[in-house]
Amino acid sequence: MKKISVIIAAYNAEEYLSETMDSIFLQTMDNSEYEVIVINDGSSDNTLSILNSYKKNYPNLIIIDKENGGPSSARNAGLDIAQGEYVFFFDADDLLEPEALSTMYDTISEKHSDLLIGKYDIFNRHTTIEIHNLDDLIELEEIDKYNTDILWTFSLSNKLFRRSLIEKYHLRLPPISYSEDGAFLTQFLYRCSKIVGLDYIIFHYRRYDDMDSITASISPSKIKDYITAHQMILHSAEESFLRDYPEYSSIDDAREQNPDIHNYLNTIIQKQLQIMLNQFYIQFWSLDSNTIQLLVDEINNKLKILDMKVISTLSLSFPEFSLYDIKSSKEDVLKNAFFTAALYGDRTNKDNFMKSLDSLIKQNLIFMKIVVPVSMKADIEKEGLLQDNLLFEDSNSKEELFATTLNNAQTPYITFCDAEITYAVGSFRLAYRQLMKQQYDFISEGIYHKEYDNPQPLLFSKIASTSLKNGKKYNPSLSMDATLANKFFCVNFVKNLHLDFSEEIPELTKSCYAKGNYVYRLDGLLLYNNKKETFIDYIATDKTLSFIKEYLKDKPITLNSPEILYSPAESGMKFRLLSDETEEEQAWNKKAASFSKKPLKNQVLFVSPRADGHLEGNAKALYPFIKGKKTICAKRLPHNPQTALEMTEAILTSKVIVTDDYVKYLRYFPLRPEQRVIQLWHACGAFKKFGQRGTNLSLPEDRATHAQYNLVCVSGENLRSIYADAFDINYNKVKALGCPRTDDYFNKHLINKTKRKIYFRHPSLIGKSVLVYAPTFRDVGCDRSEFHPELDFDRLSKDLLPNQVLLICPHPVMKNDILPKKYKNIRVMRDFSTNDYMLISDMLITDYSSVIFEYALLRKPIAFFCYDLPTYDRGFYLNYPEDLPGDVYTNQEELTDYLTHPEKHILTNKMNSFVDKYMSACDGHSCERIANLINSYMEGK
Repeated sequence: MKKISVIIAAYNAEEYLSETMDSIFLQTMDNSEYEVIVINDGSSDNTLSILNSYKKNYPNLIIIDKENGGPSSARNAGLDIAQGEYVFFFDADDLLEPEALSTMYDTISEKHSDLLIGKYDIFNRHTTIEIHNLDDLIELEEIDKYNTDILWTFSLSNKLFRRSLIEKYHLRLPPISYSEDGAFLTQFLYRCSKIVGLDYIIFHYRRYDDMDSITASISPSKIKDYITAHQMILHSAEESFLRDYPEYSSIDDAREQNPDIHNYLNTIIQKQLQIMLNQFYIQFWSLDSNTIQLLVDEINNKLKILDMKVISTLSLSFPEFSLYDIKSSKEDVLKNAFFTAALYGDRTNKDNFMKSLDSLIKQNLIFMKIVVPVSMKADIEKEGLLQDNLLFEDSNSKEELFATTLNNAQTPYITFCDAEITYAVGSFRLAYRQLMKQQYDFISEGIYHKEYDNPQPLLFSKIASTSLKNGKKYNPSLSMDATLANKFFCVNFVKNLHLDFSEEIPELTKSCYAKGNYVYRLDGLLLYNNKKETFIDYIATDKTLSFIKEYLKDKPITLNSPEILYSPAESGMKFRLLSDETEEEQAWNKKAASFSKKPLKNQVLFVSPRADGHLEGNAKALYPFIKGKKTICAKRLPHNPQTALEMTEAILTSKVIVTDDYVKYLRYFPLRPEQRVIQLWHACGAFKKFGQRGTNLSLPEDRATHAQYNLVCVSGENLRSIYADAFDINYNKVKALGCPRTDDYFNKHLINKTKRKIYFRHPSLIGKSVLVYAPTFRDVGCDRSEFHPELDFDRLSKDLLPNQVLLICPHPVMKNDILPKKYKNIRVMRDFSTNDYMLISDMLITDYSSVIFEYALLRKPIAFFCYDLPTYDRGFYLNYPEDLPGDVYTNQEELTDYLTHPEKHILTNKMNSFVDKYMSACDGHSCERIANLINSYMEGK
């Protein structure tokens, strides 16, 4: 008997099927020990031919080719022929961890269990998200089948099922197309004698980039199937309780006499209601009247079962409607609408108009009217966007539409939308809740763009937000927020302003900011449809353009320039108080605070947590250029109390502080007005998210760490907005002064000297084509020290050209032996820095490392070996892989083919574009520019 039967339903799965099949057949479990049953469910693409190509190499693959019948029919066909001791259901587009099958089997066998529940994560082309809602469940030694946490994990792919139990009770998936997995799971669950958890990520669930929300593909038939499935789930639970508790003659008796049973069944119903309300009912305007009535009837029936306490808890999640009066009439919903959204468009901006309208009709606030020009009705209908909460006005201009809509508005809130802006699904719902709770006249939301994969706030929104933090109710920087589309207004406030919509937008927004009570939020809900470079054209007028351009100009500064000085109004509230719960903490805090009263030393302090007793990278490169008294305070974390005191004293008593990383002591104590903090940062460019966009700290802690920066030095002009956002600081404090350590890349004398040093120690490299492999670390649990690339080094050694040598330069945290044995042409190098070896190399091979930025200055080929691209946690700023100055290779065959064909090692325009975009300030004089600022300040200039 096979250990495991893997069952996969595949329908038109050609895009990702090969990735999935590779992950299944590259298991550590021997292929002879498991079978893979793939059901081609009537696919019309190349799914079947792809499967047949795998059949040639994997005899444990069984293919069933059938007419389309849906996922339940397909999986049942697999169950009918399965021979494994256990069954594992998998989807045709997800990815299985290499040790998944063996780990699951060993665990469930050792524990003699019927069901195993493991972990999974979610990924797309941008990032990987860990799922933690199963953590408490899987840590249990044995899981009770009535543990309510199971009710929130109906996925079949993170579970392993004992097949004999399935067959004993003749279990199959029901003939429905939505929530069929939950119905099957619960029928099996309640027959289990023992359930075990596995603290291991079994698979990676693929989430598609074009999914605007979880409700994107909901249809009336799926709603009906969901109701059917949950009737089955509730019935299975009730039957199970009556089997396990024969003392109760009926489920009503069980509910009345056993609080645990009562609460468990209520949890099933509560989950069903949350999904029906939060995923289905919010699709109100896309549903037909019969489906709405069916849904409302089911909601009301389930509400009758619940007690008042549960209903009250549920009500808190849905303040926009009463659970005691769920509307089923579209006329009633419109009559009770909260929000009006006015959107103008014509044939000149039709595409963007439709994008914006599409985002409005997908809002999960159903009590909303959308007003559009009647001239666009035919186009709207043609695009399939016509629904009953669209109201048409005979208006020939945006100004006319806005004025008419405001005059006719009967809702308490209104937004004047723009075709250039799209709204995230929850935008209006969140705005409604905020306006309902707080006494705001309006809410402004920052506008974002998607140039760097995940949305980032536009520089202009960031500047506007920062200007308000400075305590200014209205100021010229708010001209960068000259749009009405990001403002959610109270109707009465706007009517009382008597706005003339024919005026220029900056004048309208000025009136709003000058007279209103508002809040400016950066929730990432609004997206600019066009390239971010054009946003200035969107907001600027003849009157405001000169101010905006002047503000954005990278003007020469000194360390006394007003724009870089510390602003208590902007940053003072960010400081974090130290804990003083114990006498020891109180004594330490008192001692540390006393340093602020000591005389300030006329010295430059280089402080770094990146090394012990010495500097690295940018700080090391800059240090020799600093004149006068300078000192180094470098110590890796964690710091003992004495080290913490020494570093705090050095910081609080030095006139200039230069750092290249997080310095936590900056978040605790305010510096003196004459002190300056310069952040060099340790990386060039902007690869992985950092600061508040990619921190392990709480956001308040992260922001407090950077609050006192006066100057942040970056490698290119385009990076200023990224760093200003990451550190949550004023844009004018970020300057494109270059990256100090890149000066080496323009120093031919130093490059030759480095070559001589390395060749002296490694003479065998002379005359060789040096390929440097500099990968970044991988997080394996909490361990970064192990690195095992998916490379067959024996084969690679044979494939490399005679004159090629591959030098592996591990990240400093990697401690294991990467090579299985010694090779003449492949070596691990730890004696010189990666930077040194890059200077003598002919090519760089990397993956997700920021070394690409400085290496690009050499204008030499870069290859990206990303064998784990689908699942690597890519919280990136740059567009990956579109922005890269080289091609990506996902397996050894592709990489080797590139390495061994020198004619392919040709630089393209992508390299120049990459350098221009990220490294424009690196010209060999970075140290001079930064040092001149510091030296002049120290000299009193």
